[in-house]
Amino acid sequence: MDVWAALELDMEVHRLVALTGAGGKTSTLYALARAGVDAGKKVVVTTTTHILPHPGLPLAGSPAEARALLEGCPAVTLGRFARPDKLSGGGDPAACLAFAHLVLAEADGARLHPLKAPADHEPVIPPQADAVVAAAGLDCLGRPVGIACHRPERVCALLGVGMDHALTPADVAAVLSHPQGGRKGVGAGMAFRCLLNKADDPAREALGREIQSILAQKGIVSAVTHYTERERGGLCLF
Repeated sequence: MDVWAALELDMEVHRLVALTGAGGKTSTLYALARAGVDAGKKVVVTTTTHILPHPGLPLAGSPAEARALLEGCPAVTLGRFARPDKLSGGGDPAACLAFAHLVLAEADGARLHPLKAPADHEPVIPPQADAVVAAAGLDCLGRPVGIACHRPERVCALLGVGMDHALTPADVAAVLSHPQGGRKGVGAGMAFRCLLNKADDPAREALGREIQSILAQKGIVSAVTHYTERERGGLCLF
């Protein structure tokens, strides 16, 4: 799948893309990066929160280091080890636009849950972002809010339901489209897209299409996706 096309994003226009939400951010981050490299672009992958380092990409600790590394390779990660296993940001992502064609930033965390509503300090979207992609995993459907969601109390507040409420397609669309949900922090000049991930079988894909239809009625472009086990996390892409 061409993720750029599915999300109706243009590499020439949407050069700084932030990924938020849950259930597919990292896989999509590297899928977008791989497509960019295949299109002949120089790509910086980074984070404004925390991210696992990709073993196939060189690591730069600053934009200046990223610039130097990109002279000899098509894609780099910008970040610094804030703890032994994860990177934090390595500088202003927008500074990389001076020497990279694309900057892709993971800007949220969900602790492996498929759906979330952000806390007051989340997400951390770069103010210069051209586009924001809010992700959700379709495996949240039919499961209780208290089990399926990161920050479930926030999801309950947005939907007006209890922790034992089983999530429906309308619920997922409502969380993603809410200004205190998936749209939180999205500036007026930023393109907003939704990614409905984990459409691993026909039944889930049909539910994803139902959510996509609801979002379309709200004027929101979305893509229904899934990644194979090998593709998840993007390790096979570089």
